[in-house]
Amino acid sequence: MKQLLYIVVLGALSLTGHAVTVEKTANLNVYYPEYSKIDLVCGEMPKAAQKDVEFCCEAAFTGELLEEFKHSNVADSHICSGEMKKGYSCKANNGGFVWGKGKWKFMQKADFPTKADGWNMGFCQMMIIKDGSARPIGSKMKNNVNIYRALCEKDGKLCIVESKKKMTYESFVKSLNAYKVTHALYLDMGRGWNYAWYRDKKGKVVVLFPESKMAPSYKYRTNWITFYK
Repeated sequence: MKQLLYIVVLGALSLTGHAVTVEKTANLNVYYPEYSKIDLVCGEMPKAAQKDVEFCCEAAFTGELLEEFKHSNVADSHICSGEMKKGYSCKANNGGFVWGKGKWKFMQKADFPTKADGWNMGFCQMMIIKDGSARPIGSKMKNNVNIYRALCEKDGKLCIVESKKKMTYESFVKSLNAYKVTHALYLDMGRGWNYAWYRDKKGKVVVLFPESKMAPSYKYRTNWITFYK
């Protein structure tokens, strides 16, 4: 009986051992997925029924509102499940991120790999902070008001950081600096694109921006950074 109980408990731990830890600051919600793999899922967003998914949200920009998915509609080159895909050229992007074999790298867009070369996933986006220093903010972007989201590295861990409420882009960057992230890469947002979900410590699915499903643009999303158990 004790041995059977041990097996049951061990099985339960294997199912719930990975989860997303949430931290909060005055201005930010921070999500730390506990994961064994990261991928860039394209074409269709991971469903909550996929028990191995911990967190997923939009990553690269989408070019046009197309009825069918094409890799050429994702901003710049990107890596999905170990395969390099060619996207459209996006002048706004100046940074990138790759992950593979348990390691990751934030980089300038010019350094984004031309071949997968062992990287399991990767995408290009706007670099917000690199090596602890914020990039210059353009005058057009500075006062834009939105709820912002970024993929970040903090104390050697990956996290997704989101503003608690609408704020200027400049204020979001200042909040990231105050949180002392080493790197920060922009993640696509906006009505329709900001829908995301994750699993809490009990394995329950928590939805971010559920109302976004009602946006006309919801069906035109193209890619999601996805953390797996």
